[in-house]
Amino acid sequence: MDLFHFDWKTVPFRLIAFVIAFTLHEWAHAFVAWKLGDNTAKSEGRLTLNPIPHIDPFGLILILFGPFGWAKPVPINPLHFRGNKRLGIVYVSVAGPIINLILSILFCVVYILVRYSGMLVGMNEKAAFAIQVTLEFSIIINAALFVFNLLPIPPLDGYKILRFLSPRSWDSKYYNYEVYGPWILLLLIFIPGVSSTIFGIPLAIVSTWIQQIAVNILSVFI
Repeated sequence: MDLFHFDWKTVPFRLIAFVIAFTLHEWAHAFVAWKLGDNTAKSEGRLTLNPIPHIDPFGLILILFGPFGWAKPVPINPLHFRGNKRLGIVYVSVAGPIINLILSILFCVVYILVRYSGMLVGMNEKAAFAIQVTLEFSIIINAALFVFNLLPIPPLDGYKILRFLSPRSWDSKYYNYEVYGPWILLLLIFIPGVSSTIFGIPLAIVSTWIQQIAVNILSVFI
């Protein structure tokens, strides 16, 4: 399944996969923040598996036509965190990508079971296509969100993880970098060939890694 290739026939399945991926991603941020003592996301209705409060219209439209998309950022207030506030930000930030990695592995396990158990054989052709394509998009979109969000570019999770694991004395340097973050992201997303080169290579590596993990999990139980 190629995220960089648009096909009208697969739009509904791309949408389903993305909604599941971003809903769990944002819920994970909100859940960890809440467990650390911050009720900001919960009070704004973001500690939910209902996708509607998490939807960013432009980010949702973009994922239908390309490899990238996003949801509304979950609001947090680190001042409410128990213990080390900087580590709290790291924990909240890493929660989203980690849930996407877990989802990608789980969907890959299901895909392998469905594909090689013969479950789709004899099924209605359209239904079989819908199941297969939705699972494929669920694997690759969750893998893509894992990779994309760990890029050390503001305001992505990877940047927050890097910044708040760094010494406080580096904060001034990060403030200057934050100004350029959104522009770097726009270049990455919209300049032809840049996203498929810079983003596509690590995504291919992670996707292979996910498949190997899924196969290893199945080998334990089958």
